[in-house]
Amino acid sequence: MDSTTLPLTEPATREKLTARRGAVLCSIFFGASVTEAVSVNLLPLTLALFTRDPNLVFWVLAINPAFGFIAQPLVGLLSDHVWTRIGRRAVFLVVAGPIVACSLVAIPFVTSFAVLVLIVVVLQLFQDVINGSDQPLLADLVPPEQRTFALGLVKAAENTGFLLVLFVGMPMVEAYRDSHGDSRYGLPVYAAAAMCQLLFVALAAFFLQEKPIVRQSRPQLSLRRYISDFFDQPMLPRIACAYFLRAFARTAVVGSVALFAYHTLQLSEQEFGSSWGWMPFIALVGGVPLGLMAERFAKNRVLQVAFLLLIAGCAIGYFSVDVRGLIVAALVFGIGDMLLEVSHKAYMSEYYPADLIGQLSGAVNCFYAAGRTAALLTVGWAVKSVNPTLDWANVPANASIDYRIIWIISSVAALIGIAILCTTRDYRHELKTQSRTES
Repeated sequence: MDSTTLPLTEPATREKLTARRGAVLCSIFFGASVTEAVSVNLLPLTLALFTRDPNLVFWVLAINPAFGFIAQPLVGLLSDHVWTRIGRRAVFLVVAGPIVACSLVAIPFVTSFAVLVLIVVVLQLFQDVINGSDQPLLADLVPPEQRTFALGLVKAAENTGFLLVLFVGMPMVEAYRDSHGDSRYGLPVYAAAAMCQLLFVALAAFFLQEKPIVRQSRPQLSLRRYISDFFDQPMLPRIACAYFLRAFARTAVVGSVALFAYHTLQLSEQEFGSSWGWMPFIALVGGVPLGLMAERFAKNRVLQVAFLLLIAGCAIGYFSVDVRGLIVAALVFGIGDMLLEVSHKAYMSEYYPADLIGQLSGAVNCFYAAGRTAALLTVGWAVKSVNPTLDWANVPANASIDYRIIWIISSVAALIGIAILCTTRDYRHELKTQSRTES
């Protein structure tokens, strides 16, 4: 077995990652993550000011991944074919960043639920444009052997954003509510996230220094061709199915843990931030070491171990009764989540031809979006089902709502993910192992 017999593609670049380029990538992923952290941790609490019905709350939260079906594959495809003076992915980041920033600033001033939903639609649509633009960048700008390291680097930057929102932002939310009541709830954090979009995403995109890609002669693109390009890549469909389950398992917890802490454990915003904030802290300190470690093993096996860690974190979370339990759950879940982060995208990117990076990354993002959407809708339905005695039209402000089902839902998805990964192989690792043996 040699490189000519293995179904690997020539990467978009073999140029080593420089400190300057790494800093620009970290900036973009950090700025985008602050908005994502606000959407995941603060937006559910904002929606709960208007309605406590979990079905309604999670339908609104599902707008983001639902748009992922349209925005991310479309932006990925378009950015493969667009070239401007500032690059191909960068132009989408420069346009979408200010729109996301304006939406964030508007949220605290809304007094109507219908208007809030409209602003969330705009916010999530253009946030998905950013996600569809930044996700292909690692395959564009980083050689395969450095991608797990680079993913560890940018994920550390991403989780710095989550860390700031949870450890600094949530206490700010609580302090602002204590002094202003529910009026303009979360304003300081929404405003800070808007500034991060402008400075760290839109402005930083001007410094990406992307290079044109030599395009291959291919048949005219159609829906049929789009699908066949995806299935022509060996292992990619199965790895993408595991990506769906990873998104489902992660979102079932991360998308609703703020409500679990606030309504089940009866924690304050500050207590929630200082406990669940240990999850991104693990990613911050462990992202690069975990990325370097993951490169030494077959990525399908690393992903299976990561799913097992998610299940262990879920077991701890299910039996948590206070801040300490949530901290331990955050630590274990965070390690598993970070292993998934540094391995999964690097694994899939090995099957992206250089001129189809945006197209194929957009296609696999559909799986992730589907997993997120399905998880949010499932959690909304499940939480309502396990709380049959509550009158959702008139829930008292201090009422206890049981959200423990989120941990069970996540565990089931992780178990199925482990089973699917049993059918996959890591061809590049096999080739590397054989080369070491022969030498």
